[in-house]
Parts: sequence; structure tokens; C-alpha cells
Amino acid sequence: MRLKPLAEQVVVVTGASSGVGREAALRFARAGATVVAVARNEDALESLVAQVASEGGAIRRVVCDVADPEQVERAAALAEEWFGRIDTWVGNAGAMVYGAFEDTPASDFRRMMDVNFLGQVNGAHAALPALRRAGGGALIAIASTESYLTLPMHSAYSASKAAVASLMDGVRREVIARGFPVSVTTVFPAVMDTPGYLTTRNRMGKDPSAPPPYYDPAVAAECVLFAATHPVRDLYAGGGARYMAVLQALAPRALDVALGRVGIRLMRGENPAPYEPGNLDDALDLGRVRGGALPAPGRRSVYTWLELHPRVRLGLGVGIAAAVAAGVVLRRVAR
Repeated sequence: MRLKPLAEQVVVVTGASSGVGREAALRFARAGATVVAVARNEDALESLVAQVASEGGAIRRVVCDVADPEQVERAAALAEEWFGRIDTWVGNAGAMVYGAFEDTPASDFRRMMDVNFLGQVNGAHAALPALRRAGGGALIAIASTESYLTLPMHSAYSASKAAVASLMDGVRREVIARGFPVSVTTVFPAVMDTPGYLTTRNRMGKDPSAPPPYYDPAVAAECVLFAATHPVRDLYAGGGARYMAVLQALAPRALDVALGRVGIRLMRGENPAPYEPGNLDDALDLGRVRGGALPAPGRRSVYTWLELHPRVRLGLGVGIAAAVAAGVVLRRVAR
């Protein structure tokens, strides 16, 4: 399957007002793509549009709650009306809830599923017919390390992200079975330094935090742009995401014990904090890429850079194999 160069694409990005979505929208526009930015916060969208326009990029915005299927269908219809097609759909919109399971009401779980999971369902329902009409394209969903590694105080969020990963697996297999020219990619970010930690619903009584390492949102955005031009199955944004996937698969009981002992401490900051409703029900985006609320700034990822540069990775692998083989030969000669 061949995907179009970015400069020839029309790209829809949900959750584009802040964090990874905003960074991805900016990077798409800088690469020459035409961007349709979708989010609930109109002011944050307007600031994004102004920034892209000041850099000479092409962008339109749609105010939309992804939990509402009619609003999502409207966003897709507007993108096709304005630009004739959709080549890539990025499902990024999401929210978080912090709190012990017993302190988190079912209504929070329900709303988390509405936004994080059904938001992806609604997006895929709107995107797939549009991508087929365009002759093919990419459907990209932002999941999480917590799709496979649940953290304490985050049961609602983790459950919703696990559902996203399962959804994308099912969609991908149906797309393959029906022969549609659509690439379906799931991106699994580690902890990103986004404003989400400033806008989360918080029921812990302490500031929200997260276990290190922390990554810059650009790491996840680079994965998104790569997936828009390369038909890949999964991408891990941050080496920590891949490391934890392996650890969860190989030693789940050890992780239970470790996170049972220190997980809550890692999820709670030092300062007391009253209940914060956050942006779960209402738009509350800060209109910026980075949050600055974590214990350390986000960093770049060597692992992800290699993941996105397969030729370099192959060259390194060949070089290492050659070095090992040479070492074996030299040892035999020395004997």
C-alpha cells in the first residue's frame, strides 16, 4: 500500500487544540499538508489556526465533541466539502481521570469511555467511508502505554485506552479482509509532557503526576506523521512505552507487585489539591503543546527515532551482527 506524500494530503486531527494533537497539526501544516483541526475549545483552535496561517500553512477548524457521533460526521463532511477528500484521519482527542477506583463514580467511567473510546469509534465510522472515497489513506489512533499497562489511580483512563487498542485491531483486520486500501495504525505514547496533567479530573487530593520517563509531545507527533505516509501497524512513542510492553508480557506478576508498592506514590504529587472537574465534561484546553506540570521536562527518544528510521536500524543491526561474527572468527584464529 502506498500513501500520499504529506504535501498532497488532507489531514483531519481530532484533539488538535493542545498537546500531541496540536503538535501534530503544526507539523502536518509545516510539511505542506492541508489540515482540518478538530476540538471542543474554539479559542484554542483559533490560536492554532492563527499560528499555522502566520507560517503560511493551510488549515480550517471545526468545533466538535468527538463523543457526539453527529458532530464527528459533520466534521468529516466539512473536510470533504472544503477540500474534496480526506487522506488521513488522526484520532487523538482524549481526557483523563485521576482517582482511586472506589472514589471514581461510574459516571466518570462512562464519560471516559464516551470520549476516549467512543470518540475513536465515531471517528472511524466517519473516516473509513471518506478514506475509501479518496481511494485510500491512513486511519491513526492515539492509544497509550496504559492500553496494556494499567496504573493505579488511573483505572478509568486505562480501561478506555485498552478498549481503543482492541478496537483498532478489530478495524484493521476487517479492513484487510475487505481489501480496503486503508492503513490502520495504533500509536502507543509513554508519558508525554502535555497540558493534560493540568486539565485532568482529579479525585486524589494531591496534584496529579506520572511515573518517569517523560517525553516531549513531539515524539508522539513524529509517530503520527510517520504513520500518515508509512502503512505500519503499531508505533511506540518513547522507549519507555516499548519497554513496559515487553515487561508486561514477560513479567506481569512482578509489575503487579512493583506498581502495588510504589505506583500510587508515583501517580500523586507533593502538593494537596482539591477536587478538580477538569475537561472531562467541558472544554478546558490551554492551547499549547507542553504542560510543564510533571516532575521533569519531556525528552526526546532514541528508541522512537530508530523506529521511524528503519534503514538506520537495519544498518545498525547488520553492523552489530558483523561485529559479533568478526569477534567469533578472531577468537577461533587466536586459538
